[in-house]
Amino acid sequence: MVTTFLLRLRPLPASLALVGMALMAAVLIGVASVLLVPIFLAMALLATWLVASLFLGWAGIEAMAAFERWIENEVRFLR
Repeated sequence: MVTTFLLRLRPLPASLALVGMALMAAVLIGVASVLLVPIFLAMALLATWLVASLFLGWAGIEAMAAFERWIENEVRFLR
């Protein structure tokens, strides 16, 4: 039904419809980018926070291992 309606459009209304659809496509792309950019930034921030947390956890484990080796080799703790 829609295709038969579109085929029956005269050239002026068809061109106006195409111009209107092109403008609305531009508006929708603009709105989508305004909405999606903060979401992508939030995802990047979350990923950065996750990687930083993993590196800090790894550094903490390495620090505890170094502390353990120091305690094992310190004369004051060898009794």
